[in-house]
Amino acid sequence: MGHVVTTSRSPGARAFARRALEIGAPVAFAAMAGATAVLGLGLTACTGLYSGIDYPGDLPDPGPHLLTPENQRDPDIAFNRVKVGPQACEKVDTHPMTGRLNQEDFSRFLEAQGIKIEPRKARDNLYWYDVPNGQEAPKNFVRLRLAVLEDVAHASADLHQSVLEHGPGWWGVRRSNLAILAPKTSLREALSFAIKYKLVCWGVFTYSGLDDAYVVPGPYAEL
Repeated sequence: MGHVVTTSRSPGARAFARRALEIGAPVAFAAMAGATAVLGLGLTACTGLYSGIDYPGDLPDPGPHLLTPENQRDPDIAFNRVKVGPQACEKVDTHPMTGRLNQEDFSRFLEAQGIKIEPRKARDNLYWYDVPNGQEAPKNFVRLRLAVLEDVAHASADLHQSVLEHGPGWWGVRRSNLAILAPKTSLREALSFAIKYKLVCWGVFTYSGLDDAYVVPGPYAEL
């Protein structure tokens, strides 16, 4: 069953602005962050940071791959009312991984799904994966931010803090010491994207609500 994890929001305006820029938010927000940090964080808590990124218009209906917590079909796509069924990850190894990984693990996983993306290195431990969305440049991709952390605990904390800082609609997946942050969208569209690209098979799916981070259970799970 989906569960909610609560935490207080980070007050660090500079870190918040840096994360926003890395994922593709407007530069104007960063310029205003220092002077309007309190107001900006308050607005984000209600609406979620605008990413300026569009998801593909041809994402499949996620419904056939979703179940209720009681394993019934046709669930409501809402917090604590849905999980990803095992059929979404047929022929994909979903055994949990706790050993130390790097960005090459994710690149190999994408290649196994027939997706070839050359990551861009943003910092020593941060990489961007730009997934084509079928739109015209410069908004022709969905940017996934992959962070390589020290261990499982740090990756879990990083993703948890990141989705809450960015606000409702931001989501991501985590595998061992790797954490991926994805741009704001609806829960339905996030699940559709994550199912299409098998991200729910690679890591633990987490979605930001108003003040909480929700884990939607799926075939891949870690303690």
